[in-house]
Amino acid sequence: MKKVGFVGWRGMVGSVLMGRMLEERDFDGIEPVFFTTSNVGGQGPAIGRDIDTLKDASDIAALAEMDIIISCQGGDYTKSVFPALRSGGWDGYWIDAASSLRMDDDAIIILDHAHVALVRRQLVDRATA
Repeated sequence: MKKVGFVGWRGMVGSVLMGRMLEERDFDGIEPVFFTTSNVGGQGPAIGRDIDTLKDASDIAALAEMDIIISCQGGDYTKSVFPALRSGGWDGYWIDAASSLRMDDDAIIILDHAHVALVRRQLVDRATA
């Protein structure tokens, strides 16, 4: 089961994502880990099952344990954390609502209806690399 880290899940964009994931029971198929910038050790969101306490969103080692990180925290967060993760050898998937990485050569803009074939091809290519 993939470990998926969530950062910025309480904000406007993140709360909409959380609601949709709850409705579609997406948390059933992953091991979710929730990160925070302000309430480390606090209680995480109610997702219908037990989860660990909130982790520190600036803890690169904890973030590096994730297979996937979904960030709705904003561009400044992405600019400070993403390069540190990559330079430390993390090769997981970073999914971001911010525009900070959109022009990077290895970024894929995920618009599921418009780019579904590209997204699937990149996932297959990466899995076989």
